[in-house]
Amino acid sequence: MGSWGVKALESDNGLDVLNAVRELAAGRAAVTADELVAALRTEGFLGEDPAEDEYLYDVTALGLAEILTGDTDQLTPDTLGATTFERTPEGTAVLVDWLTRIRDADAEEREIVELWDGDEAFAAHVGARLAALTAGAVDPTR
Repeated sequence: MGSWGVKALESDNGLDVLNAVRELAAGRAAVTADELVAALRTEGFLGEDPAEDEYLYDVTALGLAEILTGDTDQLTPDTLGATTFERTPEGTAVLVDWLTRIRDADAEEREIVELWDGDEAFAAHVGARLAALTAGAVDPTR
């Protein structure tokens, strides 16, 4: 796992997710959570069942949550262009379910939790993204 921070988008797999999102968003004013989930599933980055323990799927769900909640300050301003990312009930619910499972899992249940076991910054990050998704808090600049 190549990672330089607790954010999913600060990892090798996260950069792959970001590239897929960038391709989907190219030339578009807006992309919905439903479209993000569907596109990343089609590309093989996200599975159908959040109960499945698959590291790539967990990174993807967390990365999409970061994008939807505007937690992308580490990216250059033009990384995602002028595209806005809009929450939709169904797409957001998929990510809330995924992040809830990550937050509530122990190290034996999910590889991503095992890799970050005991890291309070990672646990806080997952909790913050989950809270932001459920509260509807969005960075107004994204």
